[in-house]
Amino acid sequence: MIHIRTAQRMDAAAIACVHATTWKEAYRGLLDSQYLDNMAERRLTSRWHTHLDRREQDLDEEVLVALAGREVVGFAAVSASREAFAPWEAEITMVYVLKEHRGSGIGRGLMKASADHCIRRGLFSGGLWVLRDNGAGRDFYEALNGEPTGRKADSVGGQIVQLAGYWWRDLADLAERQVSVILPGRY
Repeated sequence: MIHIRTAQRMDAAAIACVHATTWKEAYRGLLDSQYLDNMAERRLTSRWHTHLDRREQDLDEEVLVALAGREVVGFAAVSASREAFAPWEAEITMVYVLKEHRGSGIGRGLMKASADHCIRRGLFSGGLWVLRDNGAGRDFYEALNGEPTGRKADSVGGQIVQLAGYWWRDLADLAERQVSVILPGRY
C-alpha cells in the first residue's frame, strides 16, 4: 500500500536517493552524462535538509513523500510560483517516482496531494516546467490534463536546456475535487 505524507527532516537522505536515482534514469541522454554521474546523494541530502528547514518560513512551500511500506519511493515539491510572469499561482517544482514504481498511481497521487496543498493555501491555479525532450514526463502531464503553455530555456548543470510549460487553470480539477464558494447572504 502506498502512503503519501508531508516530508519530515529525517526523510532528507531518502529523498536525496530518489532524487539522484530518478534523474539518472529519466535524464540520461537528455542532460550531460558527467553531470548526472556526479550527482552525489550526500550533497543532495544536505540540500534537502536545508530545503525542508526553509519550508518553515514559507508556508506555501511543501514537500510530500510517497512511501511503499517504510521506503520513500517518490516525492513532490510545490510552492507559490517562482516566476512573476507565469500564468499560474502555484508551481509544482518536482515530481519524481522510482522507475520500478511508475505506472502504479504514485505520480498521480503526488500530483493530487500537491494540488490539495495549493488549494488549502489559497493558490488555485498551478503549473510546472518539464524538459521539452522528456517525452514520458510530458505524456504524464498531458494525461493529467495539463495544458501546454509556453517554452523557455534554462541552465541545468551548466547546460542550456529547453523546457515546456504545463498548467492547470483550476487545481480543483487536478485534485479531483469540487471547490465550492459560499457567498455571504446568498443561498
